[in-house]
Amino acid sequence: MMPRVTEPELMDDMAQAAAYDAADFSAAHGRRVELFGDRWPGEAPPRHMLDLGCGSGDVLERFAAAFPDARFTGVDGAAAMLDLARARMARAGFASRLRFVQALMPSDDIPDDGYDVVMSHSLLHHLHEPAVLWETVKRHARPRSFIFVADLRRPESEAAARALVDDLSAGEPEVLQRDFYNSLRAAFTPDEIRAQLDAAGLSSLAVETDGDIHVLVHGHIK
Repeated sequence: MMPRVTEPELMDDMAQAAAYDAADFSAAHGRRVELFGDRWPGEAPPRHMLDLGCGSGDVLERFAAAFPDARFTGVDGAAAMLDLARARMARAGFASRLRFVQALMPSDDIPDDGYDVVMSHSLLHHLHEPAVLWETVKRHARPRSFIFVADLRRPESEAAARALVDDLSAGEPEVLQRDFYNSLRAAFTPDEIRAQLDAAGLSSLAVETDGDIHVLVHGHIK
């Protein structure tokens, strides 16, 4: 297994953020909503969802469309990403149901509002200290909150990482291909994530692989 190589935690350059926002993640991000729906244990739809590391809002927009009665709070540390997210939600007509907070975890700026879902998409691999995500999840989850975290998982070798980049992002701009490669190298393995959860007192959460490059963490905190 190749060693983990961290990457910058924030995507705060507007040109880089705009390139990411313009990329076509419809297959992967649309699947997030499907995976969530398959694993959501409640009889009624979720009503208030916290998205940690919401980025430019593509995943949030899809959840907002899927759950029209839900409210959302999106948190990100990069002002450039939040500017794009606000514009995206305004175009989609969802602005009244979304609130955005610029904050770096851990942060007292994230509202405590009794979320029934705490989720995160493609944030974990950016973090130099992954414990801050799990501690933030614990802080903002209420009893029986559902946790849903999706992220990349690290390939076995640099050659495997480059092959994935060539296969999955060959038509994307060079900056996105470079970022994808760096993100694969910065991602965690399922075993590493399991160890993080155990150390954080979150052993009740399940860890499973999804497809060639993703990993899911989901369940209730007990």
